[in-house]
Amino acid sequence: MEELIKAVDIIFLGIVMELEIRKKTEKELVFKILGEDHTLGNLVAKMVLRHPNVELAAYTIEHPLDGQPIVRIITDGSKDPVEVLMESLRNVKEITERLLNIVKDKLSIEE
Repeated sequence: MEELIKAVDIIFLGIVMELEIRKKTEKELVFKILGEDHTLGNLVAKMVLRHPNVELAAYTIEHPLDGQPIVRIITDGSKDPVEVLMESLRNVKEITERLLNIVKDKLSIEE
């Protein structure tokens, strides 16, 4: 795909977010998470990096005043990078739900 810059909305942990797709090929996905910062960029990159089909997962910030992370995912080619991203985001959701339940249990919090 040539110069693919497309904004898309995704729902992550119940929050509507906007992504700017910078590049998408069979092995690579580059996107900017609009309105977010290092916190989410680092979380996404670290979780994607755990995937066995990933060769590189990292994020950068173009300028400190902008602060919005640009995430780059490169796979070994055996799995689509979008599929890897979705699997990784589902893993984040499962981990945070488990952590929430542990916190509720340890602090005796009922909903």
